[in-house]
Amino acid sequence: MKRILVTAIGGDIGQSIAMCLRDFEDIFLIGTDTHDKHGGSLFVDKFLIVPKADSLDYLSVIENIIKKNNIDVTIPVNENELKVLVNSTNHLRLVHAGSEIVNAGLDKLATMESLNKLGIDVPWTVNADFDEPCSYPCIMKPRFSSGSRSIFIINSNTEAQIFSKKFSNCVFQELLEPFEKEITCGLFRAKDGRTTSIQLERLLVGGLTGWAKVVRNNKVEKLLNIIADGLNLKGSINVQLRITEEGPMIFEINPRFSSTAFMRHKLGFSDVNWAVKEYYDESIELSSASAGTVLVRTQDSVILSEG
Repeated sequence: MKRILVTAIGGDIGQSIAMCLRDFEDIFLIGTDTHDKHGGSLFVDKFLIVPKADSLDYLSVIENIIKKNNIDVTIPVNENELKVLVNSTNHLRLVHAGSEIVNAGLDKLATMESLNKLGIDVPWTVNADFDEPCSYPCIMKPRFSSGSRSIFIINSNTEAQIFSKKFSNCVFQELLEPFEKEITCGLFRAKDGRTTSIQLERLLVGGLTGWAKVVRNNKVEKLLNIIADGLNLKGSINVQLRITEEGPMIFEINPRFSSTAFMRHKLGFSDVNWAVKEYYDESIELSSASAGTVLVRTQDSVILSEG
């Protein structure tokens, strides 16, 4: 039996991962989160509350859960937990993309520097705490987190000063046009170096991918292969880019599984399960998806208890 711990199970990514893992016939899932006001318990066999990742006792609580429940491997989901667990000196057994790419991806400035070293053109990106934007309009977003929230369009030096004083640990970044032409890419590299990817043109609804269409752009695929080999990818990451007049331009790398994991899983791009199988030294067959396929995210409601 595979005994797996998935963190941040209250969120869409953790739940997507859990749904993918249910394809395994003999599996026991434990989910953790910082509170229970969500439906995460419905996706796992056992749910436990843990401190926040920046708490002094977070690591010891996670280690205790792993030991008491005979956990084989942990899948960190939340960026803060990912950073703590991957950089722990306690040698925890984790499924992740590799410490180098995790640490680079969690820092948007480091991400751009890493891509530059690979010869990839990237949008200008500067530290909003110290530097002024190179041009306007631009965007301002958190340096150490991902997602579509807390992103602002900055139109002037006055706005840049106001927002940089109000929000710390942010970056200014070139505004890529067309703004709505965003592609999210799943990128997986196996232990033996085999690589596959999936490109999704998407529409965000409430910060999540509500609609997606599988596309195929040869220039994008070339960039993804350069990243996989150049950054020594070990497993799965999510690459965000926009198709501009100059070609595809990467603006962010999320060094974890994506919230579209289950959507992609239904298409045969099963990066969650491939990564878990490789952890257990099981063979995998890589695949992608046919261009033109369209997916949508649906909603449901469940009564946990009645008053």
